[in-house]
Amino acid sequence: MNKFKTALYVLFILFITHTSPSARADDAHLTKNHTSVSPKLMTQNITYATQDTFTPISNKSTSDENSYNLITLPNHLKVLLISDPKAERYSASLSVKIGSFQDPTGQQGLTHFLEHMLFLGTEKYPEAGNYQTYINTHGGTHNAYTSTDKTNFYFDISPSAYEGALDRFSQFFISPLFSESLTQREKNAVNAEYKAKLTDESRRNTQALKTLINPDHPYSQFSVGSLDTLKDLPNKPLREQLLNLYKEHYSSENMGLVLVANLPPNQLAELAHQYFSSIPSKAITTSKSYPELITTDKPQLQFVRSLINNNTLNIFYQIDAQKQNYKTQPTRYLSYILGNENKGSLYASLKSDGLINSISAGVSPDYGDNALFSIKIRLTDEGLSQINTVAQRLFATISLLKSSPVNPLYLQEGLTLSQLMFNNQSYVAPLNLARTLSARMLDTPSEDILSSFRLEHAANQSEVQHLLQQLSPENLLIQVVTNKTFPQDWTSKAPTWKTEPWYNSEYSNNLISQSLSDTINFSVKTTQVGLPEKNNFIPESLKLVNEKDSSPKIIFQKEGMTFWNKSDPSFKKPTAMNFIAFRFDNAADTAKHTLLNRLWTRLFNDSVSESTYAPYIAGLGYSFYPHTNGVTLRTSGYSDKQNVYTTWLIDQIFLFRPNQETFNLAKAQLKTDLSNQKSRQAYSNANSALHTLITKNSQTIEQLESALESLTLEDLQAFTKRARSHFDIVAYSTGNVTEQQSTQLAQSIYQRVEDRLTQREPLEIETKELTAQQKHHYKFNSTSNDCVVLYTLIDTSGQNTQKAITEKAYFAILKKLISSPFYQELRTKKQLGYIVGAQDLSIRKTPILGLLVQSPNKDTLTLVNAMEDFIEEQRERLPNLSADEFYKAKNALLSELKMTAKNLSDNALNEWHQIAKPAPDFQTKEEWIENVEKIEVKDFLAFIKQKFESAETAKIIIHNKAFPQELTDQESWQEASPMSPKL
Repeated sequence: MNKFKTALYVLFILFITHTSPSARADDAHLTKNHTSVSPKLMTQNITYATQDTFTPISNKSTSDENSYNLITLPNHLKVLLISDPKAERYSASLSVKIGSFQDPTGQQGLTHFLEHMLFLGTEKYPEAGNYQTYINTHGGTHNAYTSTDKTNFYFDISPSAYEGALDRFSQFFISPLFSESLTQREKNAVNAEYKAKLTDESRRNTQALKTLINPDHPYSQFSVGSLDTLKDLPNKPLREQLLNLYKEHYSSENMGLVLVANLPPNQLAELAHQYFSSIPSKAITTSKSYPELITTDKPQLQFVRSLINNNTLNIFYQIDAQKQNYKTQPTRYLSYILGNENKGSLYASLKSDGLINSISAGVSPDYGDNALFSIKIRLTDEGLSQINTVAQRLFATISLLKSSPVNPLYLQEGLTLSQLMFNNQSYVAPLNLARTLSARMLDTPSEDILSSFRLEHAANQSEVQHLLQQLSPENLLIQVVTNKTFPQDWTSKAPTWKTEPWYNSEYSNNLISQSLSDTINFSVKTTQVGLPEKNNFIPESLKLVNEKDSSPKIIFQKEGMTFWNKSDPSFKKPTAMNFIAFRFDNAADTAKHTLLNRLWTRLFNDSVSESTYAPYIAGLGYSFYPHTNGVTLRTSGYSDKQNVYTTWLIDQIFLFRPNQETFNLAKAQLKTDLSNQKSRQAYSNANSALHTLITKNSQTIEQLESALESLTLEDLQAFTKRARSHFDIVAYSTGNVTEQQSTQLAQSIYQRVEDRLTQREPLEIETKELTAQQKHHYKFNSTSNDCVVLYTLIDTSGQNTQKAITEKAYFAILKKLISSPFYQELRTKKQLGYIVGAQDLSIRKTPILGLLVQSPNKDTLTLVNAMEDFIEEQRERLPNLSADEFYKAKNALLSELKMTAKNLSDNALNEWHQIAKPAPDFQTKEEWIENVEKIEVKDFLAFIKQKFESAETAKIIIHNKAFPQELTDQESWQEASPMSPKL
């Protein structure tokens, strides 16, 4: 579990297996706020809605201000109508009960491919990119996913464009074209999506694990699709296969629709009737049954060679399907204990001996009549060498669980915390709400659609005992993943290695040795592991304060310390956030100091892991992280005990002293993490490389790796001693706290550190000086086989001046205008890659527009030429831009800027960003809005002319493959270096 993230849990969790062709790098558009329906809808009589029988769903969270009504259309389509009074974008999602398990034999990925094809034209809107362009133009987002048992389509959009979006969206399920030419072309996009994840560790390990699964079970199959599986078959053209699958499963009875808007139920019902009543109705066939996931009666062991420095022990037990147990969730009992990090836990025992980095436990979705209960243990190198000890303690803990009476304390705590989190949940945006609930509609009784996200009552002891008995050897799969030495004594004979055909992972499936069998069967209770104690951090008071400030203000100030506060119970949640920054000299001015700061925070977090787990479970989270000016402690969650928790953490920071053993472990893990960064998705590394290249005093991965080798414990001790001896503090409290409570916290902190405070000026991160009309390229290291090009246009005219905010506004509008054309041209038409998008990469005072393509089969020259051709087309197109096109983009940006905060963290993080600056400015958002509102079409056209003539624009290409010599020779692209003080 990652307790360093906020403890304000999001209750609606979505497991996305695949992504649709509409996924783009610029997926986060926002839009203008309208609260009225379109003129067309306003003038219509409500004819259908008066005939509907509305079924209100009332068992919602006590903090939920939405109203929920369920109706059934004449074609038997169930529709959940959600009236959200805070919705600034309207949303819809339609789920279909068809997933990869419904792929026909020998046609793996066909269901996923079908999802792609629905975006590519309908009878009413035949142009392939019509839907995507409409959504993007009106400031919305759109996507889809295919899982094992369902396919989910969703979008959100400006209120004024909602009806037009519903019209286009509904046609997917009424009259898709399945064009023959696009069918043959789009399979390349699916293939590119598949190839983009060839080095993804999760996919590689999962696909390898499937070789242990019953081959008659659909979970054992490949589900994404590729050119090898998506093709014409004898007497079965690919388009015909798609049509057959669509006709069989895409019927109204097999679907769930959710509409979310700031509209009354009768108007939402009218929209549902008007646009979705024509979805074909068809009798539902009986659900197919599936065989057991595991058919052997002995434990199975798999070794998998990792591509990265990664040691993982994965344990899987086949258990009964759990979907029907949503009211009690007995698996929580197991995951609560096995994933526990308190003193005396399995985690604490293994962590204190330096054998593991983390442990987590949980349950998979149902795969037919079965599910998999999994325990994932990330091993250190020492843990890998002592994997027998890890296994002994793990199976001893499971044995202890099975032989001990079910403790009602854990069941009651689970119930209390579940209901507490549910009733104090944060606002869920319309898009997330729609897509999550439409999926839940397919397999949950209507009356429980909302309440299924929390426990209704505690599981009874017999349910838990039944579950525990299934943690037996005959239900067990063990997977060891590493790029080092495998535990050969775990196998009964020498491993035989194979290559998994889809992701090319090397694996070996083995029968277990007698010694491992004894470990599994005869591990006994030990004094090294125990069961959790009572959680004393569950909040006792949920009362809201009656103070409210309009903006942050200084409530405590002494030399070297400034404390801000904003009492803000406006979100009606008993939650708060504290930020305390300790700022000291030389925190990250060199690679050595950057690493020492990272090691300090990492080691501290490890040292308090046991003590902070119970607060985390009870809704109190914290984060202690390094940055350019020092370190920051952030706490969040229920306000009841948060200030006490904050001061306790500060005490621990000053008491903490690392030892040689823990230092060596942290250093080794940091080395592994730095090395593994090269294996992230290539497009992500491209963005990071750009940031490093253009930022002053930044360090590359290679520089950090080099500096890490010579670091010693003495270096860290000297660094932390200096940091804790002389620093200043800037702090902020906000949320459900009074000024008096924050003042008391400030005074408490001041008393602890008064003699160490030293006034200092914080450093600001700056961008390197960029020269107009210069063209640079930079190659970053990546393990990906895909070719990635990030082509950036950087405005140098307003760099590091007050003019920058206006220039960034122009670039933001430009990005909105070219996003759809770029995607349609390079992704849909030219099929250059699956990951394609325009990005607003502006940082600090530097406006930057980025064009990105990640391709599995094109080279750098091809991608660069395609991008430059596109830029040339836009140079000709944009000067002739209509006023309507311009104002749609401008209004989309304005609506994004004017979006109101829905949760405490939305405001707090922005406010803290300003407070941490030398000169806080809480009017930045208003200044942005003012600048954008002033821009008129004639101003924008003048800007376009100036920028596309490159008078004030620099260009940088970030790439991971060899740079073409002809571009260097003919177009004067110069190689750039991150070590250079300027570009």
